[in-house]
Amino acid sequence: MEECMGACDCIITKAGPGTIAEAMIRGLPIILNDYIAGQEVGNVPYVVENGCGKFSKSPKEIANIVAQWFGPKADELKTMSQNALKLARPDAVCKIVHDLHELVRQRSVLVSHCECTA
Repeated sequence: MEECMGACDCIITKAGPGTIAEAMIRGLPIILNDYIAGQEVGNVPYVVENGCGKFSKSPKEIANIVAQWFGPKADELKTMSQNALKLARPDAVCKIVHDLHELVRQRSVLVSHCECTA
């Protein structure tokens, strides 16, 4: 995936969170063309409202968006790229592990404390 995204100036994909996260880390503007109801639906407004991409299910409209981005609206492509980079969290996994470790540590203290007073 890294190699493919590295060759792109934008990405057209469904609203999967992993793909969106990877695209943001690379600063790729995103065109979302679908989502899985329930689990991915919230990703669409997140991308669109934060100025990282657009949503359309219409192949014709998607082609028009791409043509605009690589033509008269090149500034919009650049802005969306910058917005994507601002939202990117390349260290998210490390933060999650840190938070989980801290939670386990806190609960271990509570368990220890309960064992001492029981």
